[in-house]
Amino acid sequence: MVENNAVNYSEDNIRTLDWQEHIRLRPGMYIGKLGDGSSADDGIYILLKEIIDNSIDEFRMKSGKRIEIKVDEGKVSIRDFGRGIPLGKVVDAVSKMNTGGKYDSKAFKKSVGLNGVGTKAVNALSGYFKVRSFRDGKMKVAEFSRGIITENHEEKETSDRNGTEISFVPDADIFLNFKFRKEYIERMLRNYAYLNPGLKILFNGETFYSENGLKDLLNEELEGEILYPIIHLQDNDIEVAITHSDKSQTETYFSFVNGQNTTQGGTHLNAFREAYVKTIREFFNKNFDASD
Repeated sequence: MVENNAVNYSEDNIRTLDWQEHIRLRPGMYIGKLGDGSSADDGIYILLKEIIDNSIDEFRMKSGKRIEIKVDEGKVSIRDFGRGIPLGKVVDAVSKMNTGGKYDSKAFKKSVGLNGVGTKAVNALSGYFKVRSFRDGKMKVAEFSRGIITENHEEKETSDRNGTEISFVPDADIFLNFKFRKEYIERMLRNYAYLNPGLKILFNGETFYSENGLKDLLNEELEGEILYPIIHLQDNDIEVAITHSDKSQTETYFSFVNGQNTTQGGTHLNAFREAYVKTIREFFNKNFDASD
């Protein structure tokens, strides 16, 4: 006699999840690992980054040169002075998947994130989430818990400058015993400043600002005396800063793509290395070894 141990599989096993249920059930798909904040790539920093990225995009669209960030215990508040979310779409923009202004190339010609998911993921993974949008003397406010709207306030007049403010508290049921570490946030904000010259970022009273972009980053990270002035090249879609110092025994690099620090390098860094070697060989008409 052969027993049939197959698990029953029927229509009852097919489920359709709401957007916030899917994010909460599979958070790793949206923010990577969860963690408790003891590592720079833990989920709570990804939540922070997702909201900051939207403010950075406003700056890149030449709207708003200042971002104010406050982190008090587990509560985060991020205020930019960009264009503000169109008031009639505030709720949809933070709670309806595949909804956002970045699908419109006129509204956002360049953007750090284009999939329309980031803010929704933060909303779904927060025990408390509040959005305030200020546009042309009016304000719209909505509040959520775990992605579900709890308060949908009526529009009202305001004297506040245009922009958007997002406040959230990561859900303690998902991010167990979490704690924001100041040093990880500061490293993130320094990189944002280097990648966006002219943008002023205020974090708990401290200011992050750069006038010369990656040149400032290289100056700060250099050890020893430089052997020649930093070569600093900038164009619409690329920026390079490079030099050697008298203590350059090994290579040190900082690579970024689309505003993100690619700590493991990638095809962009490999292509730069190849082009660098090719340029030196052609200039001196010698077949130097690439490792040199």
